[in-house]
Order: sequence, then C-alpha cells, then structure tokens
Amino acid sequence: MKKVYKLNSFSCFVAAISIGFVSASQAEINYRFNGFGTIAVGKVLSGSTEQSSYVNYTCPCFITDYNNGGIYQSNENWSFKEETRVGAQLNIDFTDKLSFVTQVMARAVDSKLSVEWAYLSYDLSNKLTFQVGRKRIPLYYYSEFQDVGFAYAWLRPPQTLYGWEASNYNGANLRFSDTFKDWDITANIYAGSETVKNAPYNALYDEVPQDSKWTNIRGIDVEFTKDWFTARLIYMTSKNSTTERPDSNAFYSPATDQTVMGLSLNGDFGDWFILSEMNVNKREDKADNLTIRSPASMIGVGYRIGKWTPFISWSRFWDKSNDLDLYEPERFTDSSITLRYDINNSSSIKAQVNRLKDSSLYNFVGDTTVAALSYDFIF
Repeated sequence: MKKVYKLNSFSCFVAAISIGFVSASQAEINYRFNGFGTIAVGKVLSGSTEQSSYVNYTCPCFITDYNNGGIYQSNENWSFKEETRVGAQLNIDFTDKLSFVTQVMARAVDSKLSVEWAYLSYDLSNKLTFQVGRKRIPLYYYSEFQDVGFAYAWLRPPQTLYGWEASNYNGANLRFSDTFKDWDITANIYAGSETVKNAPYNALYDEVPQDSKWTNIRGIDVEFTKDWFTARLIYMTSKNSTTERPDSNAFYSPATDQTVMGLSLNGDFGDWFILSEMNVNKREDKADNLTIRSPASMIGVGYRIGKWTPFISWSRFWDKSNDLDLYEPERFTDSSITLRYDINNSSSIKAQVNRLKDSSLYNFVGDTTVAALSYDFIF
C-alpha cells in the first residue's frame, strides 16, 4: 500500500514568491503561527508468522505509517521513533484575498525536516479559491490533517487505507464552497506531480533503495455536510513509476496507470459517532499486462463520556491480481480498540491496541498484536 520530502525546488520557488510579497507590502501583512505534535510509544505484544525475516525486518511486525516507513518489529522493546512527530504551520495574509501557507514536519522515524505544505492561495470570489504550490493529495477524509493526532479518535488512522508511495503533490487546485438548501458543499479539482527520493514506502517491500514518481496527477473531491451527516467522494488518476537507480532518471517505462475512487460516510449524533471510509486503487501495468485492484474499507464507532472517548474500528485491505505469478496479493484485516482522554482543549492521551490478521498470499508481516500510547497536542 501505501514520504520523506526535503526542501524541494518547487517549494522553495513558492516560498521565494511569498517573500517577495512580504518585502513589497509589509504594512498589509498578518501572520498566524500554530503547531501540533504527537509523542507516541508502541510495541509488538505477540504474533505469529511463517518466516520471521521479512525484507530486513524481524516479524511478526506492524506497519504504522506506509508513507514514512514506520514499523514496529517483534525484536524491539517499547519504541518512540515510529510515530513521534512535531509540526509547525505558518499562515501569512498579504491581503484579504491573497495568502501563503507553509507546514514543516519533523519525524523521529527519519530525523529529517519535510515540507508538507507550501502554497499560495487567492480568493477569486467569496466561493472560489485558486491555490498553487505544494499540498497533500486529498485521497482520504483525514488527508489534510493526518499528522495532527489531536484531530481524530484513533491513535493513528487505519493503515489499510492511509498510505501509498506519495502523499503530496506539487501543482495547482481550484476550490469551490457554497451552501445549498441547508447543505454545505465543498468541491475541489487539482493537478500536479510528485517524486519521492528513496521512498520509505518502497523500502518496506525491497532492500534496494528506490525513487517513486507520480506524474499526471488529476483529481476531484466533493464533500457534502448537513447537520450530523457528512459524505465525501474522491476520484484521482495518475501515472506511476519507480527506479532502482536513485542517482539516475531511469524510471520504468511505460508508467503504470493508477485510478483511485473513494467514499466516506460519517455521522455525529452528539455522544455517539460513526466513521466509515472505503476506496479502490486500481493499477494497470501495461508492460507486463498486470492489473491489481486493491479495495480497502473501514468502519468505526465511538461514544463520548465527558472527557473520555472509547472507540472501536475494523478495516480491511484486500488485493486482487490477474496474474498470481507476477504479483501475489497482500491481504489483511485490522481490528482496533482506542481509549482517548481529553486533558483540555489542546491536548489528549490515547491508548490503542491493534490486532492484525495477515491473509496475504506471500510471507508478509504476519498476525500481530500491537499496543501504543500517545500524547497529542496543538498550540
């Protein structure tokens, strides 16, 4: 399934333009700074696998973050590095229509700074906004705040859905928002590309360092909200390629065609709330005449009791391949139980236990039970 980005040239270009605005109109500028973070510790409690060595990991093991390569291994004690992170966001308003947003992350898993957001935003009208720069690919319901642990019930979003080689893109988007007969509607179309050097996702499957490239990214997402109900639909296409020679541009050709469709249906009834999300990722490798369909789904139910929120969820990822000799499907289900305690309006503590059932057609991570604790905060 399923980023570590340095300060790339596109992000620097957008930032340079913004600095130009800063120097040109100092008197008009307003700044807003905020941040967020998660201090998390986890451990594999038990599990079983046919073969204890997977790639260069000791299994049974549990992948916490496909985009960034986080994985708990059975030979490790309680570990902070897989999920601990901190982020900072700066919003600069040049005028009432023009603004710049940048967000930088630091993760313990790789000890490097990464630029998640760096984009200019211009309001064409009170309903229509044009944005250009670096953003998250809006594939999932929690895409834009996936790193903000305080913003959701889980300790982590279910990795059955959340993560492929790329999670960001450099490009442009047009966002529309309006209200129609008590429905709040937001629609967004976007286009761009992304290259991930030494992709952490690929490192979970291969010891050879690889770059991953997504080009011709085209997508749309639409969200409808009314009272307690929210629905979100997404559609995206791209051409994907990798290279096992990161120092060259020898990406495999022809590129694989990727199509992703998704639907989220959520209900919040005050004390009770229900979260659900599903998507299908289809990849067509024309060079090998290989088609892989990867449906994934999730449903969760939570109940708020004062400052406490118990939450249970179930999710599944179920690959399907038209040629088992070329590709053996990855298949697993993940059940979790989470207990969240809100310390105040800006911090919380969570405890979570996951039980992963591995039904892949090859030796993958194995059946695994993992526990984790986190302290999430915003400032």
